[in-house]
Amino acid sequence: MKRFAMLALAAAVLATPACHMFSKKKNLVAPKENPNMAADVEKDFMRRWIDKRTSELVAQGRPMADARAQATSEFKARYSYTDAARQIK
Repeated sequence: MKRFAMLALAAAVLATPACHMFSKKKNLVAPKENPNMAADVEKDFMRRWIDKRTSELVAQGRPMADARAQATSEFKARYSYTDAARQIK
């Protein structure tokens, strides 16, 4: 009886449409990608890096405006290869 139950369960699993093991149909359509995703990630990284560095400089005793300017210039120097760094004025 246990063998019959196991065989029936295995047959049910293989026969369900969710089983793609024997499916001939392939998903040929690639998921759509957001063309701005890389730019958004770079801008988010830049913002977080500058905020973190600014807070480190303020903790060392620098004024907020000077710390932000220094953090921005350090980001431009360190990550000059990114589009986000090139867009900083």
